[in-house]
Amino acid sequence: MSHGMSGVGACEQVDWELASKYLRKGFTMKLADNVEMLEIQDPGPHHPVLVWDDNSVVLIDTSYLEQNEALRKEIERCGFSFDKVTHVILTHQDVDHTGNARILREHGAKIAAGIHEVPFIQGDQPLTKITDMESADLPPERAGFFEMLKEHAPKLTVHVDIPLDDGQTLPVCGGLTTVSTPGHTPGHIAVHIPWADLIVCGDAANIRDGVLIGPNPAMTHDMEEGTISFGKLKSVGAHRYVTYHGGFVEL
Repeated sequence: MSHGMSGVGACEQVDWELASKYLRKGFTMKLADNVEMLEIQDPGPHHPVLVWDDNSVVLIDTSYLEQNEALRKEIERCGFSFDKVTHVILTHQDVDHTGNARILREHGAKIAAGIHEVPFIQGDQPLTKITDMESADLPPERAGFFEMLKEHAPKLTVHVDIPLDDGQTLPVCGGLTTVSTPGHTPGHIAVHIPWADLIVCGDAANIRDGVLIGPNPAMTHDMEEGTISFGKLKSVGAHRYVTYHGGFVEL
């Protein structure tokens, strides 16, 4: 198995500028033994995370449906195929995170998500972005996105097999612990991987100029709640973070 950036241990500093050059060429990035950050571009960047052991392969977030082939290739770089993925954890309901979840479930993966996000992911309630945009005065470029979202979102709903509560540990791959981080969406979660000293943030955090920052106000349903959740993320005490749109940073 080959990795684009190998040997990034829990105590090593990462040259993110150098890493980005590798990632743009289509390489995965090794964050710890059996933990790889993927990169999906055009549109993007998106950074799903793959975690595995002898019994399970867990994908955290799945990118857009139209990026299915790119996601397959990134997973294959780690030595796996779609039908080897046993679990998918969705940090939240947005279609750039859930896009390939239904296909992966058809291949046998169990879908996990925050318990308060389940109705949106399953299609029992409209996506938060659709509800928020319906009541907003949208510029033309956002109006087009809104119409696309209304058309395509119902096709991407998927059954959630494992609703996750705050602090709940999924007993696979050494234990993956849910951190409830509402704000960006009402039921957003992050995933703490204690043995890797790593938190997979989804959209609860971003990176600017190499610094970990809170959620994007323009894309956040409740910024006050999102700011509280960002503080909660930092209080966990991890030193290493993956943000979905910003990549990896080590504090």
